[in-house]
Amino acid sequence: MNISRGDFGEYGPRISGRDAVTFTFAVKPSAEKISIILFDKSTYKQLSLIELSKDYAVGAVYSVLVTGINPDEICYLLKEDKKAYVDPYATAIVGRDLWADVTGREKHQFKVYSGISHIEKDWKDTKVQIEPTDMVLYKLHLRGFTAGFNMSESKVGTYKGLTSKISYLKKLGITSVEIMPLYDFEELFLETKGVISPKGKMTDVLEYTGKTNYWGFGLANYFAPKASYFGGAGKACDSMRNLISTLHANGMEAIMEFSFALEVSPQVYIDCLKYYVKYFHIDGFHIVGCNAPIERIAAEPFLAETKIFYEYIPEEILCQESGKKHLFIYNDSFMNVTRQIQNHMNGSMVQFANHMRRQNGSYGFVNYMANVNGFSLWDSYSYGEKHNMDNGEENRDGTNNNYSFNYGIEGKTTNKIINANRFREMRNAFTALFMSQSVPLIVAADETAATHEGNNNPYCQDNKIGYTMFAKNKSKNTLQKFVMELVAFRKHHKCLRGETPFYMNDYKHLGLPDMSFHGSEPWMMSIGEEQKALGVLYNGAYANEKEDVFVCYNFHYDSVDMALPLLAPGKRWRLCFNTAEFDDKSDFSPKPIHDQQSIKVPGNSITVLVGMKPEKK
Repeated sequence: MNISRGDFGEYGPRISGRDAVTFTFAVKPSAEKISIILFDKSTYKQLSLIELSKDYAVGAVYSVLVTGINPDEICYLLKEDKKAYVDPYATAIVGRDLWADVTGREKHQFKVYSGISHIEKDWKDTKVQIEPTDMVLYKLHLRGFTAGFNMSESKVGTYKGLTSKISYLKKLGITSVEIMPLYDFEELFLETKGVISPKGKMTDVLEYTGKTNYWGFGLANYFAPKASYFGGAGKACDSMRNLISTLHANGMEAIMEFSFALEVSPQVYIDCLKYYVKYFHIDGFHIVGCNAPIERIAAEPFLAETKIFYEYIPEEILCQESGKKHLFIYNDSFMNVTRQIQNHMNGSMVQFANHMRRQNGSYGFVNYMANVNGFSLWDSYSYGEKHNMDNGEENRDGTNNNYSFNYGIEGKTTNKIINANRFREMRNAFTALFMSQSVPLIVAADETAATHEGNNNPYCQDNKIGYTMFAKNKSKNTLQKFVMELVAFRKHHKCLRGETPFYMNDYKHLGLPDMSFHGSEPWMMSIGEEQKALGVLYNGAYANEKEDVFVCYNFHYDSVDMALPLLAPGKRWRLCFNTAEFDDKSDFSPKPIHDQQSIKVPGNSITVLVGMKPEKK
């Protein structure tokens, strides 16, 4: 084994030949003794201690080329003075190959080591470009999604389980898959305890608390694909590329969710995002938390065509955006406003109407009616309050602002009327979501009314409470069919999802405004706060389409008569569906209606019509 000065390129280990690795890493400026400890990958036995002088450093950055080693057979730790630690830029993590392997890892005191992946290898992939207006996002947890399908044990919690269900996602109409942490995180909540040896020496040891970090949020090894998801540390890089290339080959984008810990530096953020774009062809990132250096991320040229989703992006950053739209505001705003008016909690029709058409030519928005850090969509209409006792925090965790309603009984019930009302509200929620102008997002299994049993923060529930269970019955199958038809309806009506904001006037002189509001009388000039019913007309001509779309929202308890705007000569209104009346025999095919001046919309429901020229018989 020989060592020489490295190239000071990218941080982390880089294979530099058949038996050579370059290690580049930064240390604390105060550190005096710097070394690399090499271990046998299979036995964890120490092989070598490489002590480094300042000859291998520039400032506080060390770079060393080590030859005469097999990168597939070793792992390593970095050491500053007396502290040995995992390289934060390690491209693999050794010692966590199996999910929650308490017994196996306890034998090695729960230690993990830095691994070396062949990220330098070329690989085949298909470039995918999904325009923001065409996107349908689907958010899943790889383990929870695969467990929810009751797959074989060998596929649960693995990328192969996910790839086996890509056909299901395609059938649903999904274009972009957001996956919760795919990087290597510690799934066991561990705590340090002091132990006194028989000779009276105090040592610190790690012990398992019995709790699981199911979601994977918190401090993690961000540059390493999760070994237990991808067949072990030695296969993780190639397997993750296999997952991404399979999604791309099926015309889908891969969006990674990142939850960086508070102590992570802005430079690590940038390096990490660039790393996954460069070596794994990731199409976008959803960054969770409030401490991201979003100004630097937005301005990074390497990420100029990578979609960035973040809770809050300052106006001054958004105003500077130009070129390909790649910044998206991703928060609970649409969900909260819609649930408030839907569940009769002093909701504002003005706010609802504004959220239905929020859009910008330079940046975008993501809308959803449920997300993982809150109630599932079914639970939003089944529970009036959270039930998080199983998390071990005395129900203190999880948001209290759910705007949920149980419709008569808290939780599960066999009452047919209550369940019918809940499924109607599910259809209302999905309809509002897919009629909105921004990017719609579905959380896995919400299309089949999945429940977390009232737990609105199942971050530690590695079980059926946390999983997205794809249960089947007549009502759930009908809901799934309804969602599929909604996705297809949105796809076939571009007038619903314009790239730029609606002007609400006929600026192209096409006979009708691009978008307009209506009520019991047509052509409303303004919306009053007291209103709970609204008709929205989309002029298809502004999207070069032959059909117009009219959506009637009725959030009153009682039915209302909505005026039907006068169409162009030769066109007639056709009824596609009403959310209160949809059942297993229904579909979205346009059906003739006799009255062309008004339509009765049942209470707490949404009616969708299209204006079209009837086919000549």
